[in-house]
Amino acid sequence: MDFPALQAHLTTEAARLKAAVLAAGPDAPVPSCPEWTAADLLDHVAETYDHKIQSMRLMRSPGEDFRIERPGGPAEQFEGALADLTAEFDARGPDTLAYTWYGPDQTVGFWIRRMAHETVVHRADAELAAGREPGPVDDALALDGIDEMLTIMLEWGSRAYRDYAADALKANDGLTVGLDAGSRSWTVRIHDGAVSVSDGIHADTRTDVHGSPGDVLLWLWRRLPVAALTAKGDAAKAAALYDLIAEFAQ
Repeated sequence: MDFPALQAHLTTEAARLKAAVLAAGPDAPVPSCPEWTAADLLDHVAETYDHKIQSMRLMRSPGEDFRIERPGGPAEQFEGALADLTAEFDARGPDTLAYTWYGPDQTVGFWIRRMAHETVVHRADAELAAGREPGPVDDALALDGIDEMLTIMLEWGSRAYRDYAADALKANDGLTVGLDAGSRSWTVRIHDGAVSVSDGIHADTRTDVHGSPGDVLLWLWRRLPVAALTAKGDAAKAAALYDLIAEFAQ
């Protein structure tokens, strides 16, 4: 997905997130993030935006004292953080160098993509806090988000954070699950302490899950219950992948 489209989705999803938080009320609990209220959720996203702004400005990990002071309550601070983030993206462009936690990509473009998908997931959180099911996700955006989750969070993450997730990876050695999101599909394998991801559902894959692109994305991010997707084959293996994801993404 190209970067102008990702930025446009970031802006749209941020507006949906804020609207859902306002509908929920600041003290509403967030079912998918049990320790948070809706106000906490909005503050977390603003904090995340600030962290990425500083990652671009400082060209290093921002450390702990990175929040940018802004007037107003959570909604106003969120709007300010979003405006500053998008201004930073516009001023730099996607090919400019930036510090990121993902070794293979040290560019602003990585953060444009990551913040678009971060905002989608937390928009779903806000809608759950407002007492409704998460709304639809644009198909192209969802497919890009699925690919990001599988290839960066799971495949690369299983190697970069191998020691952290060693027990979970060992317990699931040999697990193979296909994911079918309509126009695209993937096969996820756990072998020798790492995750590998390939396009398509392979002939030897005996367990696969099916859903719309948006549902598969939110399932991977555990914003939908494990039974929300249709499982073919051994449903326990689909559930094992669902549980394993928690080691790499919250």
